[in-house]
Amino acid sequence: MHPFRELLWITLGRADSFQKDPDPKAWRMVYRMAHQQAMVGILNGGVHRLPAHQLPPEDLLKEWDEKTAKIGRIYHTHEKHVTELEALLTRLGLHGCILKGTGLAHLYPVPERRMCGDIDLWIKGTHDSILKAFEDAEIPMYDIIYQECKAGVFLDTEVEVHFHPSKMYNPFSNARLQRYFEKNSPIRDDVPITYPDARFNAVFCMAHMSRHYLEGGIGMRQMLDYYYILRALDPTDRVPVMAELKRLGMGRFTASVMASMQFNFGLEDDYFLCTPDKVLGKKLVQDVITMGNFGVMDKRNYTHDGETKWARFMRKNRRVFSNLRYYPREVVWSPFARLSQYVWRAVKGYL
Repeated sequence: MHPFRELLWITLGRADSFQKDPDPKAWRMVYRMAHQQAMVGILNGGVHRLPAHQLPPEDLLKEWDEKTAKIGRIYHTHEKHVTELEALLTRLGLHGCILKGTGLAHLYPVPERRMCGDIDLWIKGTHDSILKAFEDAEIPMYDIIYQECKAGVFLDTEVEVHFHPSKMYNPFSNARLQRYFEKNSPIRDDVPITYPDARFNAVFCMAHMSRHYLEGGIGMRQMLDYYYILRALDPTDRVPVMAELKRLGMGRFTASVMASMQFNFGLEDDYFLCTPDKVLGKKLVQDVITMGNFGVMDKRNYTHDGETKWARFMRKNRRVFSNLRYYPREVVWSPFARLSQYVWRAVKGYL
């Protein structure tokens, strides 16, 4: 077993120690991969479960602990900002829920070890009504697209305001997905901010991973998020969740994710949503390792000096079409979805 995956299993309590003591070179490689996968804090928990003779070199352990402490401070800052967002939404007369990172961290045994990026806030209402409310409060909104925009609420934390939790390229699947979000929205009118339950996250996070996998890449942290979602999901919800994912055209991708759950985390069969697809799963496992967190290591995502908008459009399409044979239902619609996004932004004056 690869030392990185072995440490992951130790972190999850599926092993107590390495089968073979890692040397300093192996530890540096594991630490580098932890950075690439945004899992420094999470895997630090596994490091401190090791017997003394298997610990990393002292200087590396110190650096690892310091990075983990910093991740913890960021987490607590995010928690504080969520409270401040609750007050803001109350003042603006809006209601929403926290998506992804800050909310999913609550599923972890030690939430403050999960690295958080920005705060994703889905707000109930139309694009125009939400933007006007923030404009009236003199809060700048920028990088506006169909799905989301950035909000200049805090100086030290980026807030991403979602008009829609996620989207799909296929317009028919996307329409079904938006109806699902509307029908199963966790947003309530009696409180300013809520958190989705595991059943909603099982659909939303799969859609989120599917889109990012096609257009940029996903990493091990997103997969581990889903591991904890599956473990929190009520057994009676597994069949209806899988039925919904199939209806949305994500059956094959879900089967590949189940195979990844089994290989990377040792997830037991009882938690599966469907039978794992080991062929697609093997590809997904390899892609997750080589792409890194949200495709940070995938050179196909790099913008080149002097790259025109058309060249960028074509590069992104080539990236998506590399998965045509595996997920044609989504991939073939990618160029049209991108063009419609461009037209929508042009009409709205957001370019």
